[in-house]
Amino acid sequence: MLKYISETIDRLMGLKNGLEKNSAVWQNQGITPQIIQARLDELQAISKEVDELKEQVSVKLALARTAQVSSEKFADNTENIAIGLENGDPDKLIAYGIKLRKAPSKRSAPSTPIHPSIQDDTDGEGFIVSTTYQADADIYEWEKGFAADPTKTDIVPEMKFFKATKKTSFVDDDVIKGVRYFYRVRATNNAGVGAWSETVSRVQ
Repeated sequence: MLKYISETIDRLMGLKNGLEKNSAVWQNQGITPQIIQARLDELQAISKEVDELKEQVSVKLALARTAQVSSEKFADNTENIAIGLENGDPDKLIAYGIKLRKAPSKRSAPSTPIHPSIQDDTDGEGFIVSTTYQADADIYEWEKGFAADPTKTDIVPEMKFFKATKKTSFVDDDVIKGVRYFYRVRATNNAGVGAWSETVSRVQ
C-alpha cells in the first residue's frame, strides 16, 4: 500500500472511531460514520488496484529483462557471423551497423560479490538503500519483500522486482512503520547478471 494512502486511511479510521463514540455531538453536522466509511472503501479499492498494477509491472519488467538479455546474445552471435562472412571488412560491415573496435575484448557478467545496506532516511520517513560498488555493473537490480511478523529476521519472505538503477543508492519512501522490509541486489551488464547479494532487512 502506498504510504500516503495508508496515512490517510489511518486518519479516517481514527475520525470514524471518534464519531461512533461521540455520535450525540455530531448530530446535524452532515458527517456520519457511513460517509467516512465510503471514503475508506474508495481509498482501499484504489490502493488494491495500484498493488495489482505494481504486481503486473513487476512481472512485465522481469520478462522484458529476460527478453533483452536473450536478444543481446542473439545480436552478438549474428554480428559475429556477419563479421566472418564479410572477412572483417569495416567498409562492408557499415551496412550492418557494425563498427569494429580496435581492441575487442569479451566482457564477462559481474562476478564480484556486492553487499546491500539500509538506514533510515534523514527525515525519518523511508529508507536509504545502498549497495557496494561493482566495477563491471551497468545496472543494479533490486528486489523487495516484507514480513508479516516484524520480529522475524531469519525467514526471508517472497522477494519481487522493485527497481533497476545505475546508482548505488536510492531512497525508498514506500514503507509503513512497524513493517519489516527485506532487500537484495544484483549487478547486471550486457554480458549477463551477477549473483544475488545477501538479503538485509529493517523496520522503521
